[in-house]
Amino acid sequence: MNSMRKSRAITLLASIALLAVTAHAAPPKYDAVYVFGDSLCDVGNLSLSTDGLVPASPPYYKGRFSNGPIWVEHFAGALGLTLKASLAGGTDFAVGGAMVTAPVETILGTIPDVGQQVSGYLAKHGGKADPRALYIVEGGGNDILDTTGTSEAAAKALGAEIATDLSDSVTLLRRAGATHFLVPNLLNVGRTPAAAAFRKFASEAAVAANNSLRELLGAEPDVVLLNQYTELEALFTDPSHFGFSNVTTQCLNTTTNKVCADSDHTLFWDDVHPSEFGHSLLAVNALAALVQ
Repeated sequence: MNSMRKSRAITLLASIALLAVTAHAAPPKYDAVYVFGDSLCDVGNLSLSTDGLVPASPPYYKGRFSNGPIWVEHFAGALGLTLKASLAGGTDFAVGGAMVTAPVETILGTIPDVGQQVSGYLAKHGGKADPRALYIVEGGGNDILDTTGTSEAAAKALGAEIATDLSDSVTLLRRAGATHFLVPNLLNVGRTPAAAAFRKFASEAAVAANNSLRELLGAEPDVVLLNQYTELEALFTDPSHFGFSNVTTQCLNTTTNKVCADSDHTLFWDDVHPSEFGHSLLAVNALAALVQ
């Protein structure tokens, strides 16, 4: 770990400690953290299923879709837990490229959607979910980026479908015995470099999904609905306050694999995914939501 990365790690740990103190509460205790979602949460499943071809590491970090550990790893570590890919015997079932509304067929195989990931977890555990574990259910960005819709009505319909399917996954886990959920809402997908050609639609779809998620899960006592959208919008309003100098363009050129000169202050690692420090911010937000 280089000196800058050590500094970033120390900053993250200090932020987590400060959050616990200011909230006058320690984070809850869980037996494990189970994760279902896409590349924002995948700690190596797609890499393992493609023999390390996707994502190529380097320049990506050990099968993560970033240049370092991602938010769920930081978050689990703050809870005293270790997170590993399910294909390596761990509790993270998220797969890079996964959608919420349908499986994805690729030349390297089928990527299960979030509901199928949940079903796969339950099948491995006799249809029972550990009531003492925390369940993170996330997704929707790929559904928006991969759509062919363009109208406001299409954006609202897609957002509602994403939220309904995420809520259905929560219900499936709850019926199997799960009692603790953390459900992040969508970041503003229209902010990503990948959405440059259809920013308005991508933003409208993300907002629609978040509104529907709030309607479906906002009043559920066993669900912490994590508002990542608002937190990240604050970052875009005042990047330097959060330690970023570049929140618009990606650091990694995915054609040449050339890395920008200042990855530690750049929000986007590639055209979709946050950098390691961006993920650290997401982790701090998630922990704050638990200790409030």
